[in-house]
Amino acid sequence: MELQLPVVFNDRYQLIKKIGEGGLAEVYQAQDMALGRLVAVKALRPQYTRDPNFLVNFHREAQSAARLSDPHIVAVYDFGQDKNRPYIVMEWIAGSDLRALLDGHGKLPVDQAVEYGTQICFAVGTAHRAGLVHGDLKPGNILITPNNQIKVTDFGLAKALGDSAMDAGEVVWGTPAYFAPEQASGDRVLPATDVYAIGIILYEMLTGRVPFVGVDDQEVARKQIYEAHIPVDQINPRIPEPLARIVDAAMAKNINERFLTADHLREALTLFQQGGLSQAGLSAPISSVVGSPVQKVMTPSAVPPPPPPPARRYVPAAQAARQKKGGFDGLMFVLGILAILAIMGLIPLFVAVYAAYFREPAGNSSGLPTLAPGQIAMPYIIGLEENGARSALQNLGLTMVVEGEEPHPDLPAFTIVRQSIEAGQPVAPGTTVGVVLSQGPPLIEVPNVIGLRYEEAQPRLESLDLVVQKYEDWSAETPGNVINQDPPATSLVANRTLVTLVVSSGSRVPVGANLGGQIVLNAYEIPRIQYKAGEAINLTFFWQAVTLPTANYNLFIHLTTPQGGIVSQIDTQPQGGVRPTSNWGVGDLIVDPYQLPIPPTTAPGDYQIRIGFYTADTKARLPIFEPGRGQPDNLGALILRTIQVVP
Repeated sequence: MELQLPVVFNDRYQLIKKIGEGGLAEVYQAQDMALGRLVAVKALRPQYTRDPNFLVNFHREAQSAARLSDPHIVAVYDFGQDKNRPYIVMEWIAGSDLRALLDGHGKLPVDQAVEYGTQICFAVGTAHRAGLVHGDLKPGNILITPNNQIKVTDFGLAKALGDSAMDAGEVVWGTPAYFAPEQASGDRVLPATDVYAIGIILYEMLTGRVPFVGVDDQEVARKQIYEAHIPVDQINPRIPEPLARIVDAAMAKNINERFLTADHLREALTLFQQGGLSQAGLSAPISSVVGSPVQKVMTPSAVPPPPPPPARRYVPAAQAARQKKGGFDGLMFVLGILAILAIMGLIPLFVAVYAAYFREPAGNSSGLPTLAPGQIAMPYIIGLEENGARSALQNLGLTMVVEGEEPHPDLPAFTIVRQSIEAGQPVAPGTTVGVVLSQGPPLIEVPNVIGLRYEEAQPRLESLDLVVQKYEDWSAETPGNVINQDPPATSLVANRTLVTLVVSSGSRVPVGANLGGQIVLNAYEIPRIQYKAGEAINLTFFWQAVTLPTANYNLFIHLTTPQGGIVSQIDTQPQGGVRPTSNWGVGDLIVDPYQLPIPPTTAPGDYQIRIGFYTADTKARLPIFEPGRGQPDNLGALILRTIQVVP
């Protein structure tokens, strides 16, 4: 059943409107009433709330995403459950997504596509270094801020390196149009799986279309496995050939022939941007990226796979046709050298994979178990989810019995932390394998740090393995003192849980709002937030021009009801030394004081202070590019603060 808005989760997050949905969850714009900021809330669909596997995976999603910290990744703030709906609270990003941009404009200019691709690689590379694979990269998961910064979202679906692309319900994980071939086959996902998806996104940005379409998902998946893509420079001859070869390498069918991680793809794109890749010298810079060894050891699955097959270089159809005509083909010669160097560079990868999957049993100097007729080698199942491990063992003729549970600092609840038979040991069909399940991280009681200096509270919480986030806000308390905390004291939470500390900023409140890309409101001062009718509110604004203002703007300051009805207002040029905005110098700090009167007839209650700029001639308001600590309304004003009028 769909939520009937407005809804408030746990007396804190007021859902405003639905802004997106997927197969498992719905996403809402919401107001964090405790911290006075907009957030995005992702709520699990009702039909999945009764399935323990989905609940565990949804919780794992919040934990996985919270591990990642990067300016190009949408931050995760909180996780909870209310009204029988588990939810994740994320950073709110004003702007649009890459899907909408491509739908509206088709292909993008080469420079813009490469810049976006580079930023996507920055975000995804952070996940790869943390041992995670996104697995569902697509334009709809790539947000674009008003200042043209990329933010990748839905990292919560990320899987550990080496996990299968198929979940316990035999549902293949990902989106077919951006599938890597190994995903379409239900095989393991690796960083190169994300590289393939980024390659398709680059392909779509450069050509305005995806490489493979079909009547249904099954046909698209089949094409991802077996069909060659048309190189981007054949669709659009204006695309530089070095860039086209980078896209080809990212979209290689054989996982061992791609860039190994998003960082390696980013290095190639950066070299292209800097002019370091030329048609005459493709092999050296690209092969040095393709051939880099994997930095993370993959997590083995329940059934050890055979060693990777010999690398086979994918050659686009047009190049193969040129090769058949005979004669010396310089590009093919370069690509041949590239393939040899790639194979040489991948030798350490083959060794790492072999060592990870064929673990030497204790006491066996030969490195391989000695198996009697009918016996099998015990697989390594630590880290697998309970149902997945049970199914894998059943397929081998083995039985799994849960012998207990225990906390684990890293492995999520209901995953295997210990197995009674060591991996690699010979076992006969019908053998019973005992396992111990993770209860998740041990719970920590959050201490009460309200009243402490932030410098005292932060190390106290971090010593308990909690993650601290600082949020400054107005308070009559001494600046620097903690005035609120979330979660509250005595709450039981997992390690690495985010604890937000609201710290007194005194009368000065930081904002960081960007108006029209020209003027930033750094902060404002307000001496108190309770007034009587007939008094005036002393306000001081601290402006800074980030670019030369293009006009003389008037500032409006409104005192309104929560619904937006104007009670009192000021409309004037910002004072700032009596200089009009067109004369502000870039970087100059403008200190701008006002007195906003409260009419004597004003009834007691809550009122809001809203501000903004407009041109004197056209009355057009300067758009809000970034609200910072403020909240934009639907009329182009920035809501700064709620004050109270008392009897």
